[in-house]
Amino acid sequence: MRPGSEINSERDFFEIDRSVLIRQVKALRITVRRALTEIEMIAAENVFDKRLSAKLTRKARELSRMAERLEVLSKVLTRAKFPKPKK
Repeated sequence: MRPGSEINSERDFFEIDRSVLIRQVKALRITVRRALTEIEMIAAENVFDKRLSAKLTRKARELSRMAERLEVLSKVLTRAKFPKPKK
């Protein structure tokens, strides 16, 4: 084993894991945004009674906040750096 190759492998695994997480968070955020858009449209159409439409609107707002938090998480993951090796 070359000197430092273990660190490089750990760094490679870190980058792979980070990339996977970024893609998964992005996919989840997109799915949540699509769902909340659908829910908002259905609530606005008043297909259901007022009480249920109001509940759908509230849930869409909750999903919007979740999507915002996922965006923040995505940015944190993007900026994440491999930890410095311990001596």
